[in-house]
Amino acid sequence: MRLYLRLLKYIKPYILYIVGATLCTALVTLSTLLIAPMAGYVFKVIEDKNMLMLNWAAVAMIGLFLVKGIFVYGQEYLSYFVVHRVIVDLRNRIYEHLQDLSLDFYSKWNTGELVSRVMNDIQILQTALFSGFVNIIPHSILLLGLLTYIFWLNWKLSLLTLIALPLLVQVIRMFAREIREISEGVQQKAADITSHLNETLSQIRSVKSFSMEKKEVEKFKGETNKSFNINMRAVQILATQSPTIALLQTVAVVAIVWFGGVEIINGNSTIPQLVSFATALAIMTDPGNTLSKSWSVIQQGMASVKRIFEIEDIAPTISDQKDAIGLPRIAGKVTYQNVSFAYEQENVLKDINLSVAPGEIIALVGRTGSGKSTMMSLLLRFYDPTCGKILVDDNDIKKVKIESLRQQIAVVPQEIALFSGTIKDNIAYGKANAKDAEIFSAAKLANAHDFISKLPNQYETQVGERGAKLSGGERQRIAIARAILRDPRILILDEATSSLDAETESLIRQALERLMQSRTTFIIAHRLYTVEHANRIVVIDKGKIAETGTHQDLLAKDGIYKRLYEIQFKNKA
Repeated sequence: MRLYLRLLKYIKPYILYIVGATLCTALVTLSTLLIAPMAGYVFKVIEDKNMLMLNWAAVAMIGLFLVKGIFVYGQEYLSYFVVHRVIVDLRNRIYEHLQDLSLDFYSKWNTGELVSRVMNDIQILQTALFSGFVNIIPHSILLLGLLTYIFWLNWKLSLLTLIALPLLVQVIRMFAREIREISEGVQQKAADITSHLNETLSQIRSVKSFSMEKKEVEKFKGETNKSFNINMRAVQILATQSPTIALLQTVAVVAIVWFGGVEIINGNSTIPQLVSFATALAIMTDPGNTLSKSWSVIQQGMASVKRIFEIEDIAPTISDQKDAIGLPRIAGKVTYQNVSFAYEQENVLKDINLSVAPGEIIALVGRTGSGKSTMMSLLLRFYDPTCGKILVDDNDIKKVKIESLRQQIAVVPQEIALFSGTIKDNIAYGKANAKDAEIFSAAKLANAHDFISKLPNQYETQVGERGAKLSGGERQRIAIARAILRDPRILILDEATSSLDAETESLIRQALERLMQSRTTFIIAHRLYTVEHANRIVVIDKGKIAETGTHQDLLAKDGIYKRLYEIQFKNKA
């Protein structure tokens, strides 16, 4: 019931459409109910051999079905409108919620699982809502109307009909319970397949490099076979449900017709009355079957609703405080005050104190896992410190609006993943209202304009999924152009010149030097010779600041930095 009530929140805005659909449904039901007495009337005029009234009855029957068709159109159009709008609103809401969730959520959840819930589960819910609006509501009304009519015709026969109803309802409930339980397993298997597909296709180079194609195919076949088995279990239940209910209905109808025949023989009823009663029962068979099948579909939908709302119920761990203020244009001063951070009880940073002046270039160096990237994640407020605070221009970043903070920071990562679309779209990502002249200027400063101009479609060239149609160096220059266009006050570079040939690296270094001018810059350095000209080098070791100073100062100290530098110099040699 709680799930149904939550769904009502999405249905409520379309109440007028639902009222219209309900009105059409009532008129469809009335039209259908008239079929049974008209069938009885036809037999009466045939018995009376009244040709004129038989002709009028035939015309009336055709007219009745024509009017019914008009109301059926209105009922289905309005019902489908509501269902599609609810699904669009729900899918948009879940996607918006996923955008709001913090990075720690994405470290725990598989992307394929999330895609499955946003797409597959909501699609199943759509089918369930169709069944609710298009089948359950109108057929329930029709069934109620038919029950009223048959009681009016013959209460004895109607009571006999009602004896079978509790048994039918119990059988339907039994099947529905099993279907709902197994549907959760079906949907989880679909999510597992989506996850495997997403993971292997996104890392297809690695799969081929290690000649793991056959192994991955075997794993995929294993998942699809498991999905097949659990789906066939669901099919088995559904296939058993229909004939079971049909058999019970047939037994009930035969018993009722037999009893009706006895009533006629005893003079307590007439053939036209029995024909009308039997016609009503025949009409009741369709909504009865439809309701039993639709209820099973509803149970599958409820299993999906549970999985969808499970995502919606997760609250972001990082969000704006109620009294958060917008951060004005900053100079770029950054201060870490006694900052410590633990992720799932694992200490990553311990008592970090660092003050960075506006426009200063700071290089963060250290072994893998020392905490360099975590310091930048905290500055971007992807996470909050366990203790201590970070100030930007003397503003505690926990007390400012996240968007106003991140809009003044640009990141050029080591691994560039562009978005599907054009080169122009990717450069303007983060500044959607950018003019063409601004985009071209940013590309020139990033040393990207020349190679873009040589492409057949130039700035309108499609980059492919994750920028697959461009080389690594081209992708990095696009990313630098994007950062230049953003005009940030704080810049974070994650070794943006790694794994490049000498010529491309030179072009990128020139572009980065232009980008760093008059901006506070943090360089996460893996290759130490790239940070020799930084204003300060901060050595991070085991989550603590171990050393600070210029390149020459740290070499003279004969500490961690010197040992790392010597190791790299020997490897380079």
